[in-house]
Amino acid sequence: MEAVDLDRRYRTYDGWIPPTVASLLREQGHFGILRRQAAAGDWFCAHGLAQAALVDDPGPTGRETALALLEPFVATGWMKAVSTVAGMLADWDRLDEAITLLRRAADSGDRKALRQMAPLLARQGGIDEVIALLGPRAADQSLAETLVELTAGHGRDEEIAALLPAVSVGPTDPFEPWRADDWDTVPLHATLLERQGRVDEAVSLLHRHVYVDGVMYADHAQQLARLLARHSREAELRRFAADGGEEYALAALADHLEERQRIDEAVDTLRAADAQGNPHVALHLSELLARHGRRSEAIEALRPIPHTMGGDPEWIIRPLCRLLVDEGRSDQAFAYIDDFYARHGGTPDERLLERAEVHAYRGCPDQAVAEIRTAGPVSRYIVQRLSELFSTYDYDYDYGNGVSDSAGDEAPDGTLTGAVTRAEHLVRQGEADQAVAFLRRHLDGPKALRREHL
Repeated sequence: MEAVDLDRRYRTYDGWIPPTVASLLREQGHFGILRRQAAAGDWFCAHGLAQAALVDDPGPTGRETALALLEPFVATGWMKAVSTVAGMLADWDRLDEAITLLRRAADSGDRKALRQMAPLLARQGGIDEVIALLGPRAADQSLAETLVELTAGHGRDEEIAALLPAVSVGPTDPFEPWRADDWDTVPLHATLLERQGRVDEAVSLLHRHVYVDGVMYADHAQQLARLLARHSREAELRRFAADGGEEYALAALADHLEERQRIDEAVDTLRAADAQGNPHVALHLSELLARHGRRSEAIEALRPIPHTMGGDPEWIIRPLCRLLVDEGRSDQAFAYIDDFYARHGGTPDERLLERAEVHAYRGCPDQAVAEIRTAGPVSRYIVQRLSELFSTYDYDYDYGNGVSDSAGDEAPDGTLTGAVTRAEHLVRQGEADQAVAFLRRHLDGPKALRREHL
């Protein structure tokens, strides 16, 4: 095995069993197939066997068995295997071994290895090592974020701030050209100022960068609002809301009031802001009301929003329907979905999926499956979403005329997703060997790889 080949197969499944199918084989006890595939270099099968070994024996013997199964992959230097085994060792408090395993990749500058190794050094109290490792690489945004996070509470904030790119680097400097490799340093500098007790400076920095050249930076607005709330600066939060930061400021203010048991004030704050039907504020209000047992009010806060918000309404319809189900009003949830799609359009598949969400939340997947079977063909996306939705119910997704009800040797619609869905179906039907043979015919070789991945 070579790392490059392993990485390719991890992405394409060429010669390997896809992870969901490997999990099904493991759940149904087909360990012979898993062992044969693992011996042939299949990572997903080897990893599944390692997990099974740890379930059977979580002690030293099981751990060594799991490590032995994954060792051939680790020996290639393939980062996925190295990272996985290092994580296992860290979970077992074998930090020195995990760090040793990650060291070579980290020293070569591998971002994932650096981000994984630095917290292990911090767990050992090695903050100096963390700074020495990440400080010189603080121009990388993800590593700078890790550095700031791990050094919290160690009194090194001023030093860390000096290691970061200056605030003027990135898209939020008003008059400087922005390069594609620049990034926004404002949030980290504001965090470091707050940690040093320089709250006024942090507030000022964020205020200056909420709007830049007429563009609102939502992350800055949200961080500023939460900063003001943490320090009980209610008057400033209200001014910020009036100055254009309404959605973020009022959400933070409502949370602040709720923490102090000023529930009615929090509700009134959000209701006043929701006069124009802001969907984000309405959802925040609904969640607040529901947390305090006022579900009928929560329902009414959301009910009109999908009709007026524009864009995709599912992220509001779903919490609304869950509230209706919680109130014993499932029929109203289904009626709302049907009425919405009748009035605003949308595909039959979209309506079907929203109804299935309600069935799933009610704990009635059988009713959803019966409804799907009578609906005729559905799209591959819907089949995939329904499979994810009902995976916890161990249902076989045979939907009548739907995509996953293909028979014989045809991969549904010729795609990788369709082939995996068909293989899962075969495993659930007790035809594990046929599933493996089917995958080999449809996933291996240059034709399938070119079609799906190149």
